[in-house]
Amino acid sequence: MKESYLQAAAFAALAGVNKKTLHYYDEIGLFCPAYVNEKGYRFYTPFQLDRLALIITLRDLGVPLQVIREYLGEGDLERLDQIFTAQREELDRRIAQLESRRALLESLQTTNRDFLAWCDKGPQRLYRPEERMAVLMTHEEMERGSNIIVNYLTDGPGTGMCAEEERRFLYQKQKDGPIRVEAGDYLCLYETTSGPVCWEWLDSRRKLLREEAAAHGWQLEDRALVEFDDLAAAQEAPRSIRMRICEENSTEIDHR
Repeated sequence: MKESYLQAAAFAALAGVNKKTLHYYDEIGLFCPAYVNEKGYRFYTPFQLDRLALIITLRDLGVPLQVIREYLGEGDLERLDQIFTAQREELDRRIAQLESRRALLESLQTTNRDFLAWCDKGPQRLYRPEERMAVLMTHEEMERGSNIIVNYLTDGPGTGMCAEEERRFLYQKQKDGPIRVEAGDYLCLYETTSGPVCWEWLDSRRKLLREEAAAHGWQLEDRALVEFDDLAAAQEAPRSIRMRICEENSTEIDHR
């Protein structure tokens, strides 16, 4: 019978696992060799491949080793179904988490690339797709000096300030936000500034955009949108402001 035994290295190669994995599984009592000789060498039989394959499959699905060991001791298929159900729920949770992280990554990369392309190049006429946003802090709350904390993990990127005439509010971009920001051509300004965005900065940049628009014969909506970008690690952080161009009798631009 000993001729049918395989040493640990050969069995591991046949099973497609590392020999150290076999040793570890033996040490924790999860998967033991069929035979150990007087020198302590482990030997396995080909008939053990199915059991090892089950362990590897469950482990690959993320089932904890302790749960696998308990199931192998019981051998109850109803228990296995419970394990599958629990693991499917865990995988669904992880998939949702990964999708959320990917969306955040794409949004941050888009924001960063916008700043890389347009920062410190003066006013630019750019097309912006439709967006939606929600109010984070009203004008009255801002006047009272109320505080609010926003971060990427809980709120996502896209925090900014909307100014309409003398009224302002902090906003957060949200797919289902109640406030619609129309698609169209905007006069945009990306630049680096030191310190927080203050009213004086907003007013001076809005004046600069109006002067640029007048030089081209464009009309701007009163609404100005300021976006805060906290991606830069330097003391001077990139900021942007944009105002929508609403020309009368203008030729539509094909942005495809």
